[in-house]
Amino acid sequence: MDDFIKVSVIVPVYNGEPYLDRCLTSLAEQTIDGLEIIIVDNGSSDGSIAVIDSFINKWSLKRRIVFQTESKSGNAYARNKGISQAHGEYITFVDQDDYVDCQLFERLYENANELGSDVIVSGYQIVNSNGNLIRSIRLDHEKWAPYRVVAPWGKLYKRSLIADNSISFLPVNKGEDVFFVLNAYNRAKRIDISFIVGYKWVYNKKSLSHTEHKHIDQKNSIISLYDELQSSLYPLGSVEYDLLEYLLIKLTVHEVLFCSREETYQSVCKYYDELVDWIDSYYPQNESNRLLGAFSPKGEEIKRCIFVAFFWKMKRYKAAKRFIYLYKKIFK
Repeated sequence: MDDFIKVSVIVPVYNGEPYLDRCLTSLAEQTIDGLEIIIVDNGSSDGSIAVIDSFINKWSLKRRIVFQTESKSGNAYARNKGISQAHGEYITFVDQDDYVDCQLFERLYENANELGSDVIVSGYQIVNSNGNLIRSIRLDHEKWAPYRVVAPWGKLYKRSLIADNSISFLPVNKGEDVFFVLNAYNRAKRIDISFIVGYKWVYNKKSLSHTEHKHIDQKNSIISLYDELQSSLYPLGSVEYDLLEYLLIKLTVHEVLFCSREETYQSVCKYYDELVDWIDSYYPQNESNRLLGAFSPKGEEIKRCIFVAFFWKMKRYKAAKRFIYLYKKIFK
């Protein structure tokens, strides 16, 4: 094993037995030297620990593997524990049900090292549970590209950036990853885009994001995330105001319509009012955001541009709730 650790990859684990071996094996088979694999279990009650033990027994002589447990529940605590244990020049994250191409971290590290990146962002592939490709997302060099997906995976972060600025995951039920990524972007002096597409994001209908996160209640509200972002990001550094404002608009549209499939019309409308009141309060000119348009921002998927722009136009004309009603009728 290489004594110099180039990349520390952090894997939070909670009841991931069905897919954990595929995930961990894809990390062990990376072509890069100097890889540190940090696994943090968050109180699994299935066979995850047995899978981890078997993995360690198989690979411990070939790879540097750190196994930790975290008593506090939630991915935020597990990832933060992983960060505290990391020694790599760069840090990255992989979710337990996802996996990566064998050359991903070597190629990303080479790109980041050559460019002097604080953060380097790559595209990804959406695959089903059998690994069959559903869709591939390749990023370009537009300003919006790093914000297209604000999940922590598919990126390398300079560890010194994270440590020097005390950047961590926010312990909230929803949006802890958005908080981490935006704070890393805001403190980074250099953010680069890689054309590499090597992260496999597995579409899983049984994940928390597709089940419990659809419910509207106090613990699932993203208002607390918005409040914490306002507190931590300002005064703004590398994150531009217009990009942040548009991202909050996009997140709001997604959140309202995502939750509308499970909740009552009345609950969704109440939640919509709360989110819109917050944005109107902190970003009073949001309806004039320069990125709102059918083909804007550049680098975003066209159909998503159209959808966000249309919904926000409905908001402007006080017709968004009618749209929510129709959306629920169509997707009930």
